[in-house]
Amino acid sequence: MERSGPVRMVLVDDHAVLRAGLRAFFEEQTRPALQVVAEASTAEEALEVVARVMPQLLVMDLSMPGLGGIGGLLELRRRGLPVPVLVLSQHAEPVMVRRALEAGANGYVLKTARGEELLAAVRAVLDGGTYVDPSVAGALLSGHDLFGRGAGAPASDEEALQRLSPRERQVLTLIAEGYSNKEVAQALDVAVKTAMAHRANLMDKLAIHNHSKLVHFALRVGLVRLT
Repeated sequence: MERSGPVRMVLVDDHAVLRAGLRAFFEEQTRPALQVVAEASTAEEALEVVARVMPQLLVMDLSMPGLGGIGGLLELRRRGLPVPVLVLSQHAEPVMVRRALEAGANGYVLKTARGEELLAAVRAVLDGGTYVDPSVAGALLSGHDLFGRGAGAPASDEEALQRLSPRERQVLTLIAEGYSNKEVAQALDVAVKTAMAHRANLMDKLAIHNHSKLVHFALRVGLVRLT
C-alpha cells in the first residue's frame, strides 16, 4: 500500500529502555517509513495519547500497571478508536494470544521475535490484516482448544490442575487463602504485574473467572483445606 509519509505510531510499554530500543529500530526503517510520535507507559496513558494524536499504529505490551494491555484494548475499542494495535509481548501462551485478539488486537508478536518478523507483523497490520507470531499460531488454528484438548472435550479437576505451571499453582493457592495481588507478589518476591499475569493465565487455563469458584476449585483439588 502506498503512503504519502511516514506511518505515525505510538509505543506503549512500561519499560523505558525497551521503548527507546524500539523507537530506534522503527525509525531507521524505510519499508515502510515509521515515525514514533508518542510513547506511553500504561494503557491509561495510551488511551489519552491515541485520542490526542490519532496515530496510524499502536504497538503495545500486555503486562503493565493499571488496566494492562487487555484492559486497554477493550477500552480502546469501547471508545470506538479505530487505530490498529500490534501487541508485542513476552507471553507465548496461546490463551494470552486469544485473549488479546478477542479484545481487539490486530496482531500479536513475541518480544523474542527477530527484527524482520516484527516488521512483517507491522506491514500485515497496516495493510488491514491480522498477524500472529508463527511460534504460537499453530495452536490457535489446529482445531484444538487452547490447552491442546479436542474442541469441547471436558476436563476433570485433576486434568485442569495439570495445565497449571508450578508457579500458577502457587498463585492459585495464595489466592484461595485470601491473598491480594499485592500480597501474592510479596509472598513470591515478584512484581505485582507478574502476579496479576499469573492470575489471569491460570483463570483462563481453568476457564474460571470468578474468585469464589477459584477457591472452590482449590479446595476440590486439595491445594487448600478448610480449617
